[in-house]
Amino acid sequence: MQIIEAKYQDVVACILIKKNKILISSRPYPKIFHGFYEFPGGKVSSGEFLLESLFREIKEELDLEIDLQKVIFLTNYSIKIRQINLYFFTCTSWKGKIRAKEGQKFKWVRLSDLKKFNLLRSNQKLLKFIFSSRYLFPTCY
Repeated sequence: MQIIEAKYQDVVACILIKKNKILISSRPYPKIFHGFYEFPGGKVSSGEFLLESLFREIKEELDLEIDLQKVIFLTNYSIKIRQINLYFFTCTSWKGKIRAKEGQKFKWVRLSDLKKFNLLRSNQKLLKFIFSSRYLFPTCY
């Protein structure tokens, strides 16, 4: 019997924090799960470091250049059914003005209001982590 190891896709996401609010963006049509909200980010390309990918994805999606010295790793977990490794970061500093380059909608929201939005199911574990660790975002509630 041959054992085949599943190949997981690494995905990065960034929680941008500004004036006690965080940024969420909608998945645009025709992407799978369009209309759902998520934290900006995307797939890590082959040979790319996580932070390189995060910088590239935020630039491609929102036309922002995040300050990598202000990026903090938050948490990560795997979603076995979709074979994805998710890596979440926070960032409090960037250059540029947000432009929805992929036709997505974006909103600045308080953490306490996140439950009002139709967030991707893959973010539920992150939300549990955030709400159980209020010291991470003390002013965003």
